[in-house]
Amino acid sequence: MSPHEFQADRSDALRRQLVQLPASLQRDPDQRNVTRTKERILRESKPVNKNRHLGQRLVAGSVAGALTCGALALALTPTDRSDDASRIIESLTHPQQEADKLPSTALPSLGSVGIDPTQTRLLGHSNSITYYGAPAPGKLTPGAPSGKALCIIPVNATGESKALGCTLLKNFESYGLKMETPDKTEAGWLVVPAAAKTSMESVKNEPGWSQQAPNFLVRNDN
Repeated sequence: MSPHEFQADRSDALRRQLVQLPASLQRDPDQRNVTRTKERILRESKPVNKNRHLGQRLVAGSVAGALTCGALALALTPTDRSDDASRIIESLTHPQQEADKLPSTALPSLGSVGIDPTQTRLLGHSNSITYYGAPAPGKLTPGAPSGKALCIIPVNATGESKALGCTLLKNFESYGLKMETPDKTEAGWLVVPAAAKTSMESVKNEPGWSQQAPNFLVRNDN
């Protein structure tokens, strides 16, 4: 066999082997490069998706936190009790007792300001006067400022009440409410609970004052 014939036979054998190779190994090299490029892009894109999900979670967490803070702020907002008489007369939060009721002879005095007889509460007493307190709705007199009021009803030894003392609840902190006899020898002074000590201090040079209840001061100077 000549060298040329041998070379020809060898070439034919190589071609037959190439034809018999698996199809996956005969793919175009360029196509394999494209596939590898796509796989690399997909791998590199995964952290981006993770970052996006993380950002979504952070935004959702921030919104939830803001809503929680808003709800907390609303929950901590104090209730307006400026027109609540029970912040001054604590016994108004309990049912009226027998001792809280005005004598029948004193009841007519309540009608002038619309006081509910079931809302009266005993405050204290001096030598000859018993003091009751009660909330009063609406205006006390024509032309007076509107708003709920708090009144002191002094009842004398004969069971009569000839005068009332009232002030608006929203202004109560400024001084409270004091009722005294014309000669000022007897008096009853209702103040806000936190002001009892300073109120007693303010009258230390006036004889006869004592603290009869947590926020009710009485004067007996006769």
